[in-house]
Amino acid sequence: MGVESMLESATTSLLIIEARSNRDLVIGVPHHAPAGQATLPCREHPDADENAGFLGWYLAEKLNCCSVIACNYTVDGNKSLRTDYSMQIAAWSPHQLIEIHGHSGKRAYSNIEISCGSARNNEHSMRLADRLKTAFKSKSELKHLTVCGEYERLYFQAKQAATICGSRWLSYHIELPPELRKPSHEGFGKPRESSYRFCDVLVQALEDIHRTCT
Repeated sequence: MGVESMLESATTSLLIIEARSNRDLVIGVPHHAPAGQATLPCREHPDADENAGFLGWYLAEKLNCCSVIACNYTVDGNKSLRTDYSMQIAAWSPHQLIEIHGHSGKRAYSNIEISCGSARNNEHSMRLADRLKTAFKSKSELKHLTVCGEYERLYFQAKQAATICGSRWLSYHIELPPELRKPSHEGFGKPRESSYRFCDVLVQALEDIHRTCT
């Protein structure tokens, strides 16, 4: 079974682990389920981040970096460093972790919220948010989106996420709205084309930041 088929499954619970040549960066998706599957079989975190895994996988392919995607998972992978999801990230010992999440569009203060786990890391989250804002201005399908990386102005601060709040690596917790994850029609299906164009912009922003910080 290929990765896309795994990501499309609404019933199979699995952890997709892919090692690539770039181990400085890891893409993580702890709460994936396909579009149309709004809940997970997990008591601690029943809300699914629909289609987030497709975007995480695309990002990892583009960045040629390691990735771990929890699909229909029974465990809340990023809330403890002792889960198999978290331990896989630790095994790679990355410098940076990018976690892709999804929100319903009802509670977030901005369309895209970026947290690095605390206000003291605002420099990093705001730098990425500013890169995205600038890039969106020239993208007709993205320029209406709002982005925030200032910790105190985020609804999704990720303060309970063990993979985000620790000091073993620099973490970016990125919350995406439904339009950047779900198909344009109701029900099942992969993300729309504009979702992947957003990923291309995110890839470029991450690469630019890496170049300027090394």
